[in-house]
Amino acid sequence: MILAAVALWPGTPPSALAQPAGGEAAQDYAAKVRQMQQVIELQQRQLQAQQKQLEQQQQMLRALQEQVSGLVKAERQPAATPAPAQAAAPKTAAVPKAAKQAEEDWPGSFAVAGSKTRMALGGFAELDLIHDTGAITSPADFVTADIVTRGATKAEGSDGQTTFSVKATRFWFETRTPLEEGRLKTFLSVDFFGDPQSASPDLRLREAYGELSRYVFGGDLLVGQTWSTIHYADAWPNILDYEGPSAEVGQRLPQVRWSRAVGQGLTLKLGLESPDDHIIQGADALTTWPDGVASLEWLAGPLKFQGSALLRDLRASQDNGPSESALGWGLLANGNLGLPWLHKGDNLTFSLAYGQGMGSTINDAPPDAYYNDTDNSLEVLPVWGYYLAYEHRWTENLTSVILYGGLYVDNADNQPYDSYHSSQYSCANLIWQPASWWVLGGELLWGERVDKDGASGDDTRLQLTSKFIF
Repeated sequence: MILAAVALWPGTPPSALAQPAGGEAAQDYAAKVRQMQQVIELQQRQLQAQQKQLEQQQQMLRALQEQVSGLVKAERQPAATPAPAQAAAPKTAAVPKAAKQAEEDWPGSFAVAGSKTRMALGGFAELDLIHDTGAITSPADFVTADIVTRGATKAEGSDGQTTFSVKATRFWFETRTPLEEGRLKTFLSVDFFGDPQSASPDLRLREAYGELSRYVFGGDLLVGQTWSTIHYADAWPNILDYEGPSAEVGQRLPQVRWSRAVGQGLTLKLGLESPDDHIIQGADALTTWPDGVASLEWLAGPLKFQGSALLRDLRASQDNGPSESALGWGLLANGNLGLPWLHKGDNLTFSLAYGQGMGSTINDAPPDAYYNDTDNSLEVLPVWGYYLAYEHRWTENLTSVILYGGLYVDNADNQPYDSYHSSQYSCANLIWQPASWWVLGGELLWGERVDKDGASGDDTRLQLTSKFIF
């Protein structure tokens, strides 16, 4: 045992070991001792290498511990007091992990350096090739109120006209910033419909607003210019014409809107909107009070529905004379009904509106009221309109829509004979989207305008569209 221990002790020379007597036996024993010494030296080298690796790992571990300690210390330190110039900046803080991940997963968005804001840009470049067989003074969009009813000239298209238009081309950008409570969203978009009576592009602001989510009494607060609270985007039919049905209700205008979910599938929307779009025939429109709008959206399975009510103060003055006022009001029901039992992807979109003094909220924009200068009275004009559209999905990227609608005004007795009385709007299309960034389509439209005295005009239009989305 002692001899074995000495033999295995590092650095013990062979001469220190007892050697057996005899020549051959001694030689064999010496060879074995040398063999064992070589094994011992090899193990020593391996142990030294392992010791060196262990020391390196310990150094790395100490470095990591120092980094973690530094991060914890920095996190516990109070935030520095912002400079006065930054005091008005939006207050932001950490948001729940799920919300933060949702922001980061916003498709196409990118982070704004030095802030928690993310931004996205987009739009499309559109060319519309349009041919009209009748006279109409809106060559780039099919406004049935602009169909000429009497004395049509060749300049207005009495012999037909062809238009190439890029006015529908659009650009937008949006930002989203997480706040301590909710989120701030800003949105701005422009197109080129600044001059509706010309085919030439003219830059125009469409929307510019900010919206605070879950910020005021648990609801969303929107401030700026966007679609009216009575407008319902889900009821908009999938058509190529920029204008849309003559009876479509809801313009883009400055407003303040509050909305909040009030039940399962129910959302209440309350808005105060600019009255600057009031149309008074025969006098100057005055703007004393904003329009008030209340809408209730209901989502139930395949049905998306919104009911709305509008109240407005109509005022007018002729030649700076006495002001006359009247109450305008309107009721609106519109929606979208999916038809999965008929065919996957098919749907109906519909709208029904009735009111008095609400004409300017509608696409064809007949007057809200007529100023009767014989007795200096303001007569509100009753109006009602509707449309129904059916969309069929032939394939995943090929769809068609067929649509019909109408708008009717109950004219005042003293209104001029050529005042707007009614219109019809119809269209059918085929739209193909060969790629996510390209839309091609063709659409056939027919419309008619009728005046108070019965004079009428109609137009048939063929529109071919190419849209590149970016």
